[in-house]
Amino acid sequence: MRLEKIARTTPLSVNPSAINLAGPGFSLIEMHNAAARGLWTPNPDATDVRLAYFRKAPGLTLTLDGVPEPISPGSVRFIDTSLGGSFDAPEGFHALQLNIDRTSLNVSQAALRSLLRLPDLANHPIVGTFVIPALLSWKRPGIDGEASGTAEILRSVMATLVGSLLETAVNDETQKPALSRAVKKYLDASYDNPNLDVAMVAEKFNLSRRSLFYFFQNEEFHLGQRIRAIRTRKALELLLQPNAQRITYSEIATMSGFTNVQSLRRAVKEFTGMNVREIHRSETVVQDALRQLRESLNP
Repeated sequence: MRLEKIARTTPLSVNPSAINLAGPGFSLIEMHNAAARGLWTPNPDATDVRLAYFRKAPGLTLTLDGVPEPISPGSVRFIDTSLGGSFDAPEGFHALQLNIDRTSLNVSQAALRSLLRLPDLANHPIVGTFVIPALLSWKRPGIDGEASGTAEILRSVMATLVGSLLETAVNDETQKPALSRAVKKYLDASYDNPNLDVAMVAEKFNLSRRSLFYFFQNEEFHLGQRIRAIRTRKALELLLQPNAQRITYSEIATMSGFTNVQSLRRAVKEFTGMNVREIHRSETVVQDALRQLRESLNP
């Protein structure tokens, strides 16, 4: 792809598109530019499924096969690079594009054409739950050394979406990486809801309890244990604060998602071996228990 400056009275810098991450059978590309135009030549040998998330796209126009189309900010679309195309992006354009080898997704040429005809997918539940979080979460130090694991998750994300759109079956093993990661992120954001339990997670992700058990069977914590571990991590962080004496156990239980102080006490005992009242007499031991919890809960 080639980017060009838009002619302006005051020249604007252009940051060209770049492959942020690449690995076996996938690449993740980010474009974040000042005002720019980009174009590409037809590539009839393209073998990937390409999905673009136009995170910020004020006034963006995308032209595919000679047909210009305005793109709304937040849009998610499949892109066909076998055809020539271009974009005209005012300042503030920001997009991420995920490319997955379509042979690994078992997507035929005919199926690909049907995907390319789909309108904006931003409101599709799988896009909001799996795709966008995956695209936004793989930009951190050291990620280059995780290309193999990243490929597995991104391929799982795309397979889950494509299977839903084409109404084809996706086996549990393929879905597992994407779903496990999505559930973990959901738990991290929702642990303080006292009603959060396995049943709520199953309803949120439209899965059976049996499927959830399968997805977490090889994890250090099964799903119910993970919810309790996350709440305990938060509780220990609160208990170790310098001003912890000013917070009641009832308040700590509420902020951590426990339904009552008794549940808080049981969880602290389970993960540290100590009663809540002993925490400040053995802070070194508790800090070590907290460190182990954080490591175990790291997705």
